[in-house]
Amino acid sequence: MLKTIITFLLFTFTTWSCPFDEAGIEVTIVAHNNISKAVKSGDFKKASNEIIKQKELYEYFEKSDKKPLYVPLLHASKQKDAIKIKKLLDHSLVLEIKELLDQVENNFDKYQKSRLLLIKAKKHLKTLTKNKKSMQTMKKILKSIGNPGLMGMGKRSADKKIFQMNKKQLLDSINP
Repeated sequence: MLKTIITFLLFTFTTWSCPFDEAGIEVTIVAHNNISKAVKSGDFKKASNEIIKQKELYEYFEKSDKKPLYVPLLHASKQKDAIKIKKLLDHSLVLEIKELLDQVENNFDKYQKSRLLLIKAKKHLKTLTKNKKSMQTMKKILKSIGNPGLMGMGKRSADKKIFQMNKKQLLDSINP
């Protein structure tokens, strides 16, 4: 009986959390990849069109960062400045990661929500960098939110101070 309940709970938990990973379209990542692909192929017109298509996204980041992003991206594309485009696209990923980590901090006592936000942040981090130290710091951040466990088994306490320390370390390492 207990085995059946545990199997049911695991199945329910898995089917509830997996659609987020599979169905979640991360607009910042998609835009980053589409623009980067166009730039790598030398198609700056296509890159410009994608930037224009994502105007709302980049203007949103401008509001949170208080620095222009959309116009400099468009200008860099028209100037065929691949290095500047990459720098600005990477900055948009950093801003997205920061926003996600801020949301985790504001919802630290809500394990499921925090976990899902961190999964999104990790996807953005993987797009931004393959740096092992950054990935290890992200693992520490994931660990710091704890785990309520399943019926008490595997329970780990959350530690907000460790989260904040690792958040700062990660943001410092990815924000030039």
